[in-house]
Amino acid sequence: MLFPLLKQYASQPTVEMYEQAIKGLHELESDHSAVGDYLKEMRAITNEYTLPPEACRTFTLTYHKLGELESDLFQHIHLENNILFPRIEEQQV
Repeated sequence: MLFPLLKQYASQPTVEMYEQAIKGLHELESDHSAVGDYLKEMRAITNEYTLPPEACRTFTLTYHKLGELESDLFQHIHLENNILFPRIEEQQV
């Protein structure tokens, strides 16, 4: 819901849309924080994705994919929280 709102705000900015966008940004930042906590917990549970000596190929692939997921999500969160959201906040009507 937030990104269509941001697109609409970009083409037809109003004070009301800005306020809705900022509220949505703050909610999404809160979600990002929660996801970051889950990822950190997953890393801790897996001992930094350290494979046990008896790890099979499926286990190895799973840990590899979890590491990729973590990397991709942190990149996504960084781009939104540190680049996109500040740009939107600076565009106040």
